[in-house]
Amino acid sequence: MTRLLVADDSETVLLMLQRRLEMEGYDVVTATDGFEALERLREAGAQKPDVILLDAMMPNMSGTEVLEQLRDQGSKIPVLMISAHLDAQEPDRMRSLGASDCIPKPFEWEDLIGKIEELAGNDGSSSSD
Repeated sequence: MTRLLVADDSETVLLMLQRRLEMEGYDVVTATDGFEALERLREAGAQKPDVILLDAMMPNMSGTEVLEQLRDQGSKIPVLMISAHLDAQEPDRMRSLGASDCIPKPFEWEDLIGKIEELAGNDGSSSSD
């Protein structure tokens, strides 16, 4: 089963994502900000997520700050950045920080699932950190 960490500061968005992704068969862990996302990763131990979905703009610690910390620590877990404020240059900037891909909010469900499957390798196997 593909394991996901989803971080978003909107409780409504987070709950919707968790429920829909679990209905699709994913194992989902959630976080409400960047600090909590990093804590969930520490708690995961050997059970790291296969893909991380990060809201780019969260209070306390943004998704881009989490991404930078992960890459500085050598993490190779694929990260899908989600943002309501994607302009033409933003995807390139996020990729330069180490994001695997970006998707704008609001997103089409099929697009989100397709990107998750692509980043997870479509085989459900765990990626290594």
